[in-house]
Amino acid sequence: MESQGRSSGRESLKRRIRAVSIALCAAAISAGMAGCGLYDRLTGTGSTTSSTPGFATTVVIGDSLSAGFQNGSLLDSQQPNGWASLVAKQANFSLALPLIASPGVPAVLELESLGPPPVIQQASGVSIGRSNPATQPYDLAVPGHLLNDVINTAPVLVPTSDEELITDLVLGLPLGDTKSQMNEAIALNPTAIFVWAGNNDALQADESGSPSSMTPVATFTQEFTQLLSTLHSQTKATLIVANIPDVTAIPYLTPAATVIATVATQTGLSRAQVAADLGIADGDLVNATGESEVETAISQIKQGQTPTPLTDSGFLSVAEIAQVQATVDQYNSAISQEVAAVGGILVDIHSYFQTLESGITINNYNATTAFLGGLFSLDGVHPTNTGYALIANRYIDALNSNAKTNIAEVNISAVAAADPLFGLNVTPGEAVGIPLNAARRTDTLITGCKEGCR
Repeated sequence: MESQGRSSGRESLKRRIRAVSIALCAAAISAGMAGCGLYDRLTGTGSTTSSTPGFATTVVIGDSLSAGFQNGSLLDSQQPNGWASLVAKQANFSLALPLIASPGVPAVLELESLGPPPVIQQASGVSIGRSNPATQPYDLAVPGHLLNDVINTAPVLVPTSDEELITDLVLGLPLGDTKSQMNEAIALNPTAIFVWAGNNDALQADESGSPSSMTPVATFTQEFTQLLSTLHSQTKATLIVANIPDVTAIPYLTPAATVIATVATQTGLSRAQVAADLGIADGDLVNATGESEVETAISQIKQGQTPTPLTDSGFLSVAEIAQVQATVDQYNSAISQEVAAVGGILVDIHSYFQTLESGITINNYNATTAFLGGLFSLDGVHPTNTGYALIANRYIDALNSNAKTNIAEVNISAVAAADPLFGLNVTPGEAVGIPLNAARRTDTLITGCKEGCR
């Protein structure tokens, strides 16, 4: 009798759980979500049996922003601070990383002095490569990869460029792995795939100073459709996909106003004269090429010569900035449409980064997106530990909202308190631009290390 009572109690509990599950699925459908299938895969109310339901086999694909890249380097002491690792920790699932031994690939940038101007140096030595070569990574993101690379670029037997080397370090180990990110992700039979790809397709405009260098919208749309439709059709994974932030709102690009003020201080010329001589104006953004040309101009002025104006490849004008932003908006429209088509979850990083441009208070410190403002690392493109933690919480919030998971957010205050690049004592009100050597490092990363990264 006691056994029958326990059995009856279990059946009653199962019926109540099923009723709640059906109600939740119905609510998901009415809210315009992907329905019970999405909920079941992430919460385990379907056939999945795992201690971490839905995330039993989780894969990450994309570029350096998904690889835990920071301070110009893929480095084992930094990689676990990336957003993907933080999400894995909070959601309690495993995510093996392709850990790169010190001093990283390329060798990590280090802050020697705040100055002003800040002094940044590259660490000495050369990495031996993977510190865990026998480990199958599940974060497959490769620094420098364009959207087309995510789909097609695979490891080569003998790498002859730095981009081939970093691709091999991530995708070519354990020995025998020969697939692109997309194809490797499929082969791993994932239950969830995080996708944040296409950032480098937009960042090319920053490096070149020309919106025309961005991947054409039609090509980007075709490639993104191919990527998501292939992942959707060849796996049963839930797709969690982020969009592209405004690539003109990063400290790799130095505001022309900051450049003009610096040159005026060093030469004694008025700001108006400097602006006229250099051919730039407030609102423009200067890249690494432009910074190098500014150094030449300063030398010319000090020698009593008329300085050479910046070339078009040295900066983005106000009009060009608007073109870049419009193209990114078109990219994001394509991403949004394709995510909806495959029933995935969209993570709106673009809108969130826009809110960060006005600053965010953390531990009584006003963190900003300016150089050394606490949210971007020394390369001016990739976040600090704190920046990555903020991004991780956007993924977590999207999951909790759209898939009804209950993942706790990362403790931003605790991360910032331990972040060596957060809360630096930069002189209040004094704008500082990224040093030229750090900006040049970023150039090589944007071009995919094709011109050398070490």
